[in-house]
Amino acid sequence: MQTTPPAVQASKLSLVLYCLIRQRPMDGQPERYLLIEKQGHPAFPPTKFQPAEDLYHALARVMEGDLGLPPQSYFLESELEGIPNSGESPRYPGLAKEWLLHPVTVSLTEDGWAALAKRQDTLHWWTLGEIAERCKEPNIRAIARHLQTNPARLGPAPGAPSMDAQAGHWAASHPEGVRVARGADIRRILAAGDRAFNLRVADPYLPYQRQGLGFTWSFFTPRDKQDIHVHSLPAVEIYGVLEGRLQLWHKPMNQRGVRVWRAQLLTAGDWAEVEPLTCHLAVWLDPEGLGTVIKACSEGELAGVGRLGVAGKTSCRWKNHDQTDPKNLELHCANWEQCAYPPALQALEASSSGTSGTATSAAWPNWRSQPRKPGASERRVTPTALRERSGRLTTGRQIKDNISCLRTFTAPGAPNR
Repeated sequence: MQTTPPAVQASKLSLVLYCLIRQRPMDGQPERYLLIEKQGHPAFPPTKFQPAEDLYHALARVMEGDLGLPPQSYFLESELEGIPNSGESPRYPGLAKEWLLHPVTVSLTEDGWAALAKRQDTLHWWTLGEIAERCKEPNIRAIARHLQTNPARLGPAPGAPSMDAQAGHWAASHPEGVRVARGADIRRILAAGDRAFNLRVADPYLPYQRQGLGFTWSFFTPRDKQDIHVHSLPAVEIYGVLEGRLQLWHKPMNQRGVRVWRAQLLTAGDWAEVEPLTCHLAVWLDPEGLGTVIKACSEGELAGVGRLGVAGKTSCRWKNHDQTDPKNLELHCANWEQCAYPPALQALEASSSGTSGTATSAAWPNWRSQPRKPGASERRVTPTALRERSGRLTTGRQIKDNISCLRTFTAPGAPNR
């Protein structure tokens, strides 16, 4: 016998989205929040969630509909916890209501700020104290009180859309089974941050990431800090260079000696695969570059940094850690004190892990101080070929100082580009 399911009673609870847009204050001045006139009362830009509506569609209704901002000029930064509230709205005297308030922080591009500037006469920029004092709308007062009692929850006002906000916006526009990463999107997202743009990871930790079962995928630039590291069996790491020049230093993990290190130069269109248990360091030789990295294994761990065979990546050594603390002994390769590194490699790693992420002529040591064997002579290397192999080197004495370095550590048989 077929029965009709009972009708679900509509909830009296209203779910309302409120957008928090802040001006960056001058030194010593409080932050100011954007309020608009909503039915005769100042309010954070609001909208009610529609059934089965996602956050980005609701946000577009406010930003583009109410504020008139162009697409791609506003980005969702963070979603705060819901704030339950009840009371009587001044718009509907005598009618009690219950709400669940969902504040979100929003950042704007220069185009977004320019669009707001055209309608300043209809906007208010008030501090939280002014909002609590002037606003009569119970929801606005409740949000202001919540922010006043939790000042650290928001953090400083964003100066520009963050990397995570832009990546999240990109991912929200591809909810289906195929995601297309256009070159312009990749460059814009990477330009907003100082780390890799990880599309697939073993353990997604950001909303725009998807899980990669047995593989990871990312894009990176010179702003992404690199270090010497190794991957355990059976993980294989693949580097692809799309723009710029990348130097890949490598050696088998179980080989010792300063001369076992080799360097390969990759330019746009080149790819390199790194076998497991191969220590390596990727260094950009230009201030601008774009590459992609794919790490794959049929089984084993891909996530995290730690001990070999336990984590997906094992750093040669972690900086800014007290190596005398027994708790930190697992934060780097167990063989890190048993390996010798060429001075050039040490300098390049320091340059790569710095703010620029670019190898320069200053990173190469002066090899004239090393004694030569009797009768030894230098092989002539053209300035152009030397720059191609070692990065941004100058001509003259500096080139001569680095000839023996390149001759010693360039892989045998490598093409003289």
